[in-house]
Amino acid sequence: MTERPPRLTQAERSARTRARVIETAITSLHTLGYAATTTSLVADRSGSRGAMLHQFPTRADLMAAVMEAVAEEEMALYDARYAAIPDPLERVYAIPEVVWEVLSRPAGVAVLEILQGSRSDPAMAARLAPVLERVSKKAARSLTKWFPPEFASSVAEMRLVVWAIRGLSISTVLEPGVGDVQQSIGLLRRLMETMHPRKEARA
Repeated sequence: MTERPPRLTQAERSARTRARVIETAITSLHTLGYAATTTSLVADRSGSRGAMLHQFPTRADLMAAVMEAVAEEEMALYDARYAAIPDPLERVYAIPEVVWEVLSRPAGVAVLEILQGSRSDPAMAARLAPVLERVSKKAARSLTKWFPPEFASSVAEMRLVVWAIRGLSISTVLEPGVGDVQQSIGLLRRLMETMHPRKEARA
């Protein structure tokens, strides 16, 4: 006799529904854009209308949850990637490639769609403000964890690289096939190498 799989608890069912809704929202944001990603569309495509509306009463709640989920996943990806690079300075040089790997995913483009959409949606902007603050603090802790002090304290430099990569990631959606993105990533790497030369190279 085949054993029945154990029944899920209410908490487990809710977590699965939440994950399915967030993944559906990410896919819609990536393929259709912010304006088209309504709560009704996500509810229909995820097959979770009642449960979704219970967990995410408003569109702002859903988008905030997407931002939180993506940020958590991104931090885990960064930690895994940088942990595999033992040389702290090499981690700095690898930042453009690593950030590209993380932010060019559909989830990275979805976040950009939310950020742009919130500019014309005051309720959304207000809902996202504390989320963005938490994400920024986590990112700052990650810088301190993985990079030399002289780089970890350079917020402007990291901001330049991250937003250059975000721009490249959205360009692949708006202008697919135009130019070689890897060449641009290579240019950013050479910039990092020039700004942070090894001591032996300075002699």
